[in-house]
Amino acid sequence: MRRCNICVIPAYPLENVQLIKDRIVIPYVCYRHFGSSMVIVSQKNGEYPYLDFLQGISLCFLPCAERTHMQEAEQYVERNHAEIDMLFLFGARLEYIELARIYKTLNPGGIIYLKLDANSGWMNALPLEDEKYADFLYRADIISCESRRLQSFLYQKWKRRIEYVPNGIYFPFYPSMQTCSYEEKENMILTVGRIGSAQKDSHVLLYAFALSFPYFKEKWKLVMAGAVTPEFQKLFDAFCGEFPEIAAYIQLPGQITDRNSLCAYYRKAKIFALTSQMEGGLPNVYAEAAGHGCTVITTNIDAAADMTDEGRLGKIVETFDDIPAYAKALSGLCADKEYLERNFYNIRKYIDEYFNYDHIAERLHILFELADGGSDGSRHEN
Repeated sequence: MRRCNICVIPAYPLENVQLIKDRIVIPYVCYRHFGSSMVIVSQKNGEYPYLDFLQGISLCFLPCAERTHMQEAEQYVERNHAEIDMLFLFGARLEYIELARIYKTLNPGGIIYLKLDANSGWMNALPLEDEKYADFLYRADIISCESRRLQSFLYQKWKRRIEYVPNGIYFPFYPSMQTCSYEEKENMILTVGRIGSAQKDSHVLLYAFALSFPYFKEKWKLVMAGAVTPEFQKLFDAFCGEFPEIAAYIQLPGQITDRNSLCAYYRKAKIFALTSQMEGGLPNVYAEAAGHGCTVITTNIDAAADMTDEGRLGKIVETFDDIPAYAKALSGLCADKEYLERNFYNIRKYIDEYFNYDHIAERLHILFELADGGSDGSRHEN
């Protein structure tokens, strides 16, 4: 089995926080398992302190003085195509069309891995009738998505093999997972993300907590961690004025950039809550929370079944933007002490078995070897 040179090119200039998310961590774990080098090619976008987590890789900064980020990336590929064995692309984006064409024209034996980071709504709107876009998808040797539901949908729509590669956990980045215990847990419901963004439906969680509050046999608190939109802050201020007794049990700590501080919340929370209308695949925060033993309650996004093992390891609220239904599921979960404690162990075992990036990288190595042996084009056949 040969080792490969991996090149990661984001569609837009890379942000520091993305260094520890799936778009970088998956190719990084592949590099650790079967890579000889890994380079991230991007216009500089601030400082990158999280680069300290990624030993052995390099960042190549594009000048972007006269050309756009992607135009410079295309120039980079033209100059360095022979040294790129695997080109890792993130998202089925129009910006990648010319980049993929250049790479496969100059290096037809090279491998393009396209990680979709997608939901069914976005995938259903892709311009498959556009010849150039369809050619871009054809040039991808490995295409993966983050949920079984989407995998099935895309196979029927695209009539080609789609791999299931969920967003998981690289355990060396989270030493606290190995030592967390249920005894540390508090009656805390946690959510992490951009609070108040359109797709997150954060108001559903806020008011579902309020509806559940009178039914709690023990007091529970709600922590909504992440940057808060001005619109949600206004809504929350009004909520506090209307329900001051309930508001005393709700915290908005803001955006948490320190990983240890965020993991401290995961260690304490018994329940991790998602109210999203949609997600780009499987939320990165899911595996972080579940790896710390948090039971998950989620709306029925594409990855809901994957996150809860078909409802065995959490609760799925079938309808979106349904505050009473979410409150009923949430209050029932809070009341079931035995289930929460039992699930602490079961969901951590589930994460280690199915969402461990070391295990996922081993499968990706096999896919890489198969693609590497199919450079005559037969790799695209079902």
